[in-house]
Amino acid sequence: MSSWQPYVDNNLVGSGSVSEAAIYGLDGGVWAKSDSYKHEDELFNTIKEGFEKEDVIRGNGLRTGKDKYFTLATSPEELHFRCGAKGLFCAKTKQTIIFAFYPDTVQPGSASKALGAVTDYLKSVDF
Repeated sequence: MSSWQPYVDNNLVGSGSVSEAAIYGLDGGVWAKSDSYKHEDELFNTIKEGFEKEDVIRGNGLRTGKDKYFTLATSPEELHFRCGAKGLFCAKTKQTIIFAFYPDTVQPGSASKALGAVTDYLKSVDF
C-alpha cells in the first residue's frame, strides 16, 4: 500500500481541493487512503456496481454514513455525486477505482482536475 500513498497524500489531498481520498484495486483491496478517509468497504462495492450498472447508481445515488449523495453524472470511467455543496468524484482505470471527496468550500472543477491528473497518470502507466 505504501508506494501508492504519495498519490493520495500529495496529488489528491495535497492539492487542497480534495478532503478525503482512496485508491482501491478492482478486487476491493485498499492501495492507499488518506487519514481522513473513514468510509466503509460497502462504499467501494456500491461504486464498483455503479460503474457496472450506471442506471442503478443514477437512480439511487449513494449513502455513506449519514450523508445521502445524489448522482450528477455517470460515464464508464467517472462518477460524480453531490451532497449539498460537498461532493465525490470516482474514477475507474484498468486496475483501480479512485475516490476523491471534496468539501463544500471547494469548486467541483478543482477536485475533478486533481483526480483527473492522478487518473491520467495511472492510465499512462497501464494501471
